[in-house]
Amino acid sequence: MPRPAATPEQRERQRRRIRQAASEIYAENGPLGVSARAIAQRAGVSTGTLYSYFANLPDLMRSLWMEPVTEAGRELEAVAKAHRSPVKRIQALLTGYVEFARANPDVFRGALLFVRPPSLPKPEALPLHDLPFHRLLCTAIREGQLRGKIRRGNAEEMAQLLWAGLHGALALPINMDAYEIVPQEKLTAAMIRALMRSIEA
Repeated sequence: MPRPAATPEQRERQRRRIRQAASEIYAENGPLGVSARAIAQRAGVSTGTLYSYFANLPDLMRSLWMEPVTEAGRELEAVAKAHRSPVKRIQALLTGYVEFARANPDVFRGALLFVRPPSLPKPEALPLHDLPFHRLLCTAIREGQLRGKIRRGNAEEMAQLLWAGLHGALALPINMDAYEIVPQEKLTAAMIRALMRSIEA
């Protein structure tokens, strides 16, 4: 006789158990220690069961950070609405990104510093415009260009360059902590000033 189908509540509990196992293994061993087999074993399920809840391993790992990253997107939307000036809006968005990273170090490391090991399949590329931070930066840059406040150029590329510079300032003190790197707070503040100077008309 076939087993009865799991209820939505049971499926949600199982999903949470799998995510918790993945989070623990990632925290203990880093990205190279993460495997579907290890997660399934920790969660007490088969590998097949794991893949009935998540499309693949990168999908499972992304799910660990989805909720706080989504909340950060909502906060950045509020930041953008609070500034009519596109220049001030860009600066506020960059500052908001830093504040999120500093307030959520585990999420920043797990979601934004995650380096996919070669053993994991490359995930399907998603539209960059789905990310509020990038979309809001692009909108502010275009508006600033129309007002003559931001230099001309491809807004999409400019937004990515702003993001890359800021991300690097956040990541360098973490990844190179064996060296005398400028403290993160000081480095990110200086980077925001430099980035703003680079785009202002």
